[in-house]
Amino acid sequence: MKKLLLLFAVFAFIGQDSVAQLSTRSNNDSDLRIGTRPQAGDAALNFVLPIINLSEDNGSDAGLFKGNSLAAGDMLTFKYYHTDDVVLRMGLRLFADNSIYKGTGADSSATNPIFNTEAKEIKSKTTMREYKLALGAERHFTNSNIFDVYGGGEFIIGLGRDRMVSNTTLFNNDVHDMTSSTATTVFGVAGVVGFNVFVAELPISLGIEYGWSAKWIFGGKTKVKSTDSVGSTTTEQEYITVDGHFLNDGITDRQYSSFSGREFNMDNNHSVRINLNIYFGTKKNS
Repeated sequence: MKKLLLLFAVFAFIGQDSVAQLSTRSNNDSDLRIGTRPQAGDAALNFVLPIINLSEDNGSDAGLFKGNSLAAGDMLTFKYYHTDDVVLRMGLRLFADNSIYKGTGADSSATNPIFNTEAKEIKSKTTMREYKLALGAERHFTNSNIFDVYGGGEFIIGLGRDRMVSNTTLFNNDVHDMTSSTATTVFGVAGVVGFNVFVAELPISLGIEYGWSAKWIFGGKTKVKSTDSVGSTTTEQEYITVDGHFLNDGITDRQYSSFSGREFNMDNNHSVRINLNIYFGTKKNS
C-alpha cells in the first residue's frame, strides 16, 4: 500500500504544473500519446488500492480480489481497449510453493537404545498451489478526456490445493506414513461502476470503482490418510479435518468420517478501490 501511495504522489507531482491544460485536451486519431484519451488497441497497466478492508478469497466477505497494490501475492492486473469505449480487463495470480526432503539416520542412532525410535529413513513432500483468474469488461459512456464514467462486470475463479506426504521408517522397523490433501474453489461475480480522471498531459488516470459482488467458496476440508506399522500390527485411518471451522469448537483437528460445506457471500461495495491506470499504445504507427 505504501508503494502505491508513493507512486500516486510521484505522478501527481509530475503533472501538477499541467493542470491548467485539462480543459483544452482533445482526442487524437493516432496511437496513444501524452495528452490524449486511450483508443482502440491501447492498453493500460492497472494498479489498485483497496479502500475497504477486504479479506482474502477464503474470508467471510464478498470481496472478489484485492487487485494489484504492489504487495506480494497481489494479482497482476491489466486493461485493453477493444474499441474506443469497450475495455477488457484481466487479473492473474499464479502461486506455487514446493518442498522435498529426504534423510537417512546415522548408524550411531541404531546402536544407542535411547535413540532406538529415531528415524532411519524419512521422506517428505509438500506442494501448495493457487491459481486465480479474473476477467471483465467495461463500457465507457463519456467521450471527455477529463472525466470518464463507465460500468461493467467481472468474474473470478480461484483454484487452490495443498498436499503433504510424509513417510518415516524407524530403526526399530516401525513405519509411519501420512498423506493429507486440501482443495478449495472460489467463484465470484460482480457488477461495477466507476470513473477515471485523466491527469494533466500524462497518459495516466486516477479513479474510483465500486459496485455489487457475490462469491461462492467450496471445499476447504482436509482429507487425511495414515498408516502406522508397529511391530506386527498395522493400523490404517482415513478421516477429514476442517482447519479453523466453527464446528471444531476450539478443538484442533476434529476428525470427521464425512464432511461437506460451502459459503456464499453477497453485498454492496465490498470491492471499493482506487485505480491508477498507466496507458500505452500497442499499435504500430502507419
